[in-house]
Amino acid sequence: MPPVPHRIGASALLTAAALGSVLVSPLPAAAAPARHCVGDVDGSGQECFDSYEEAIDAAEARVGHTLAEQERALIGQERSLAGSPPGTLAAASDFNVIIGTYFEHANYGGATFTLYGDNTCQGGDDTEFWFTFPSEWQGIISSAQPWARCSLWLHAGPDGTGDRDGPYRENTPDIGGYMNDRTVSTTLG
Repeated sequence: MPPVPHRIGASALLTAAALGSVLVSPLPAAAAPARHCVGDVDGSGQECFDSYEEAIDAAEARVGHTLAEQERALIGQERSLAGSPPGTLAAASDFNVIIGTYFEHANYGGATFTLYGDNTCQGGDDTEFWFTFPSEWQGIISSAQPWARCSLWLHAGPDGTGDRDGPYRENTPDIGGYMNDRTVSTTLG
């Protein structure tokens, strides 16, 4: 029986084509490292890093103290101002603070954005200042950690406008479905 060159050739050609497409196809891109950014609540000084630790170190350097030192100072101020009228803590605070960190994923995962600024929040329901996230940070926030006695609200529009949820006064590993991946700005009180 004579060989069937067309079948062998066709089979070899298909195998070679399949192998060639595998070899020529680009490999899947490696996932980009999460970005960890810090920024002043006044909108200036944004900088991003490869790790959360680098970002927190930068925020601590910008405010001039560590988070632990910040908490000790706030506790000391609260004790010394016990019995003072409301609002006295913020007025007495003359140092910059780390306000909070916003996370891309639930349970404090993924990329981070840490805000810092001067003075402290009252922790109440009044809006003391707001911050509109840079475009690459809009619509991705899923968890938050407030610091410096701040209450954080999340908004679907810029400059504290649009749908709002909060306040978040404690570490919140999941902001819930209402504002998940919808946040454009935050107001702080």
